[in-house]
Amino acid sequence: MVSVLSMMDLLVITGAFSSNDFSGRVSAKRGLSRFIIWLFASIVSSATIYKVCRTLKLSEISRLSESNCIIIDLPFTFVSLFIILLMKGNLMHFDFGLSGTEMSVFGDALYSPYSGWSLAVIQMAQWIEMGVWIKILSYFLPVVKSVSYLIISVLYLAFMLLDRFISTVEWKKAARLSWGWAAGMSLINFIYVFYF
Repeated sequence: MVSVLSMMDLLVITGAFSSNDFSGRVSAKRGLSRFIIWLFASIVSSATIYKVCRTLKLSEISRLSESNCIIIDLPFTFVSLFIILLMKGNLMHFDFGLSGTEMSVFGDALYSPYSGWSLAVIQMAQWIEMGVWIKILSYFLPVVKSVSYLIISVLYLAFMLLDRFISTVEWKKAARLSWGWAAGMSLINFIYVFYF
């Protein structure tokens, strides 16, 4: 699943870079930094989940979550994956400038080089990806899956509404915050599970 999601990101980054436009190259650079952060956090989180559950099958993780409440063993991994969800949706302080809401191409700026059908396909893919991440996060909660999916969806919606759809942090600071929260939280849980 992670490989399919990463291929989608790489196609968007490649398209932005090959647009031969300054803003496209800036978009590719920012997209690549975001891609590296979420890929690192996903790999570390997957290793931590495997150590605790002895499997990466979502059905088995769901069964274990209902009986053993794995969120108790993986709270920082859950937070890390939720922050990846926010980062992938360009919410809170994790907007890497790919949403085109900024006003100039210097500092924290970007206008997307995509338009028309290309932009529509990218937006549809992002919505599907948000659904996939919400589904993955719903396996952590020890309740019925439909209720768990609803809880994570409402939490994501709350963050979206609180953000008011506009991020106010420049992309380099967003990258630092993302490394600290997404990658850092997953690493803390990884170290705890393997050494304590």
